Amino acid sequence: MGSDTLSRVITRSVRCGTATGSLFLVWLCLTIVPNAVAAVSTPSSTSEECLTCHHDPDLKKETGGGRHASLFVEPADLAQSAHNALTCAECHVDISEGPHTEAPQPVRCGACHRKPHETIPQSAHAKLGGSGSSGNCIACHGSHRIQTIAADSDVICSSCHGRQAKQMAAGIHAVGRADKTRNLPTCVTCHTAHAVKSRRDPLSPIHRAQIHETCARCHADPKIIAQERIARPRVVALFEQSIHGQAILQKGNLAAATCTDCHGAHEIRRGVDPVSAIFKGNVAATCSRCHNNEAAQFRDSVHGGAVSRGISAAPTCTDCHGEHGITATRAPGSRVAPLTVSKTCAACHEATPVVEEFGLAPRRAGTFFESFHGLAVRGGSPVVANCASCHGTHNIRPSSDPRSTVNPRNLGQTCGKCHQGAGAQLASARIHVAPGFGEHPWVTLVRRIYLVMIVVVIGGMGLHNGLDFLAHLRERWPVEDRMDGEPRVPPEVTSRLFERWTLNERIQHMLLFATFTILVITGFALKFPDSWWARPLIWIERGYAVRAWLHRIAGVLMTLAAIYHLAYLFGTQRGRTQVRLMQPCRRDLNEAWGMVAFNLGLRPHRPRFHRFTYVEKLEYWAVMWGTAVMAGTGLLMWFQTGVLTRWPLLVIDLASVVHYYEAWLATLAIVVWHFYSVIFRPDIYPMSLVWLTGTLTGEQMARDHPAELDEILVAEAVSSSLPGDERTPPRAG
Repeated sequence: MGSDTLSRVITRSVRCGTATGSLFLVWLCLTIVPNAVAAVSTPSSTSEECLTCHHDPDLKKETGGGRHASLFVEPADLAQSAHNALTCAECHVDISEGPHTEAPQPVRCGACHRKPHETIPQSAHAKLGGSGSSGNCIACHGSHRIQTIAADSDVICSSCHGRQAKQMAAGIHAVGRADKTRNLPTCVTCHTAHAVKSRRDPLSPIHRAQIHETCARCHADPKIIAQERIARPRVVALFEQSIHGQAILQKGNLAAATCTDCHGAHEIRRGVDPVSAIFKGNVAATCSRCHNNEAAQFRDSVHGGAVSRGISAAPTCTDCHGEHGITATRAPGSRVAPLTVSKTCAACHEATPVVEEFGLAPRRAGTFFESFHGLAVRGGSPVVANCASCHGTHNIRPSSDPRSTVNPRNLGQTCGKCHQGAGAQLASARIHVAPGFGEHPWVTLVRRIYLVMIVVVIGGMGLHNGLDFLAHLRERWPVEDRMDGEPRVPPEVTSRLFERWTLNERIQHMLLFATFTILVITGFALKFPDSWWARPLIWIERGYAVRAWLHRIAGVLMTLAAIYHLAYLFGTQRGRTQVRLMQPCRRDLNEAWGMVAFNLGLRPHRPRFHRFTYVEKLEYWAVMWGTAVMAGTGLLMWFQTGVLTRWPLLVIDLASVVHYYEAWLATLAIVVWHFYSVIFRPDIYPMSLVWLTGTLTGEQMARDHPAELDEILVAEAVSSSLPGDERTPPRAG
């Protein structure tokens, strides 16, 4: 770069710097200098100078405390004011020096407090201080002794809202207010400081649609909950899910109860305080503000009377319906829903201390859950009778009260609501009974007979099959250890198929198998509704109705199958032959003893069975007997209302106990006796296929039915020796 170019750059830079410096001097003259001059020229008027006049006692007395009395200022007010660091002239900016003769202009608080000043005109306090620019501010905060909202809100508000302030002071939120470290609400916590709105304004934090959110600022804040040790941290969440909260939030029903309706707005007290609206003795009165009819019934009930006498163990509205999470009476999670109300009642009526202390009838809830009604409730029936169906809901009275729905005079009408025409029979019988507790002696006798029968019969079957199982294991030992002389099967017969069941008989067996399985599952699902295998029925919509109708349909089909089987036995030649061969005889006893002796190793060979063994006969006639008993007792229970119009409840009770224990006997017999013969017997395992194919091989016939096989072979030999037109076809498949 040449010297001339460098010289030009320097010259331009100097010129540019000169221009910038000139602009800076102009800005300095227009801003800083005038302010500095003004500061120098303004007299240093201090608050002490102002007080020489405004603290003059004569000024306070002038004209008898007239308009000049407001000009009197106490130094103590200034010292205790939030503005104690400011001088008088900083608020009264139009007074530059004193003494002055002109009245000062109103103070404009908005010069410093812009946001509150802009908010006040839209608040409920907009016209509180007149039309002055800062009149609203002075009305609450004062003029010279300025009070702050953070420290003195309750004091400020009490100047106008004295009644609410007294209520607040008596409530739980005022306890411990002296401890500034605590998170206790003040007036502005709920109402805000400057944007105070009417409770009727939808935007107000104390509007009915917003009040629960206002309460949630503390009662849903984890930090405040932990610091204040709030015992119930989910009250707001439960309220929002309740029927009251849903009515407000989803339906916009502002008549629904919210926090302040139960707890109060300002005088909020603990539940243990007798004055509190949520004190146990006052809960019914609190709820009566919306639910007057129900509360009146409750007060006249046995529970309401106990509560009024100060018995804390007696239930009130919140004990049954809940407190914050109250749901509709038909909602699945409600404590008073048809499927859960009995458990709610049981919480007291099964509690030993409550029962003993107040002399309540024992085992009321337990006997209910063991009854048909209770089992149906546990199984998911929403229509079956529960505690409230008989005893009432709010108007519960002791049975000795003539107005009680369970008084002997009224019990027939109460039961008749479901069992039309049967109320008289039901009213004459004991209701809350259970095995060994208050039941009829005949029912107890039948139950004991069945229990003994189950132990003896099923135990005997198990012992018999156990010995047979050991005998089959013994036969699997080395061949040289076996006993000689066992019957041999001709080679040409070994693989030959012999018909055992016809297609008709196999279809009958499959129908019996299917209906019996459904009956077992759906029947025991009523008795054991909480078991894992019964839950799929409950998961289905209206699970109880599905279970009940499946059980009834299966019962009808089994009964029809039994009727058809009887027609088949006596209406066909094969059926008549089968039933003749199935009849018990002396030979069965000999074969049974011979089989036991063989299993014990007392005999070298099994008995030579014919068409049906004693095992099959015993099982067949047990099925016939069980089907008749189960069908008969099942029909009695199905049409119990019609039965009770003619016979006492004892008939239904006997039918129920017989039906239940006969079901146990039949099920255990099938599992222990039948399944062993066709599945678990070592020489048949994993399954006999006769029920599917209808045939047995010659080897199987020689093992299980050797006498019948001999008869078939002899008959075929005789037939083969006859002329061709006189021969009978062989029975082989």
